[in-house]
Amino acid sequence: MNCSEYLVDFLIKKGVKDVFGFSGGYIVPFMDALYARKNEINVHVCYNEQGCAYAADGYARMNGHLGVYFTTSGPGAVNAFGGLADAWFDGVPLMGICGNVPTNEQRGYSGVRQNGFQEMEIVSMTKHITKYSVSPNHADSFPDIVSRAYNLATTGRKGGVLIDFPFDIQKAGIAYR
Repeated sequence: MNCSEYLVDFLIKKGVKDVFGFSGGYIVPFMDALYARKNEINVHVCYNEQGCAYAADGYARMNGHLGVYFTTSGPGAVNAFGGLADAWFDGVPLMGICGNVPTNEQRGYSGVRQNGFQEMEIVSMTKHITKYSVSPNHADSFPDIVSRAYNLATTGRKGGVLIDFPFDIQKAGIAYR
């Protein structure tokens, strides 16, 4: 199974019934994994990224369960920051999942503004409004990242977490646990 399929399976096993999203090129493998499980998890497509984050936040407030949203990379991910901040301030369990360029296209510490199309350093931009913000660089660490994100979002003082999900990691195979 690939990392996208793993994440969808994990969410379903944790009782997530609904996710809110706005499509874009760098989140397609995750969307494909959601579609493959459409009888087990509902995808609510929103008109914009802000709406996704706030819909997931409202969903979590109303039912007490983890709210989940997804966006594409760069400006699409940035547009959802308000919902993440809201979850941070009010202690709402929220998981944001945003696509990003493949790891080999990320600028890293090269000093250039961007290397990949619509690439943004989302983790550093959200670290002060989330309990956990992470971008996995290797598929083998992905299950532990997902588990940590879920646990942090849903325990103690609840709050938002963000998984910045590079395109190649979304498609990368992992051993099922």
